[in-house]
Amino acid sequence: MTALFLVCFIGGLLLAVRVMIYGVERPREANPSGERSFRLSPALIVSFSVVFGATGYALTSSSIGSPSSRIVTAAALGLLAAVVAAWLVRRWWTVVPEHDVDDERYVLQGHLARVTKPIRAGVEGEVSFDFADDHRVLRARGIDDGMLAVGTDVVIERIEDDLAYVESWTEVEKRL
Repeated sequence: MTALFLVCFIGGLLLAVRVMIYGVERPREANPSGERSFRLSPALIVSFSVVFGATGYALTSSSIGSPSSRIVTAAALGLLAAVVAAWLVRRWWTVVPEHDVDDERYVLQGHLARVTKPIRAGVEGEVSFDFADDHRVLRARGIDDGMLAVGTDVVIERIEDDLAYVESWTEVEKRL
């Protein structure tokens, strides 16, 4: 019996490492309807295995109860741990993260563009670029006071009210 409990405990810990690395969610392709289900998911198997193994080993090493009562007690506590894990995972799925909202100004940050009208200190110019099968032209300003001539490759820093703030690619390249 001791070997069974140790194998379950160590196997649960190894699977827990996998859960920590890859997470508990299954890809949407596995269930195209979008329904989230975690029957026999790694998180539930981990919680059952670790608690079953640890409890069974502790009961066996302290010689409490008969072998069958140890298995039943360990299995009951393992099932309880799996139910609690399922409840926690369901609660986690309902949380909508507020901090993962993309700031619209920085969606195109780092995107390459080309100057189509010269940009000078205090004077807006124009840049053009392709994004998602769409050719876009925006008013532009440099993030520094330098001049950017027509045809200069630039990198978009942010876009505010259809005004792109850009920096010369050669300046960005120097920092890389």
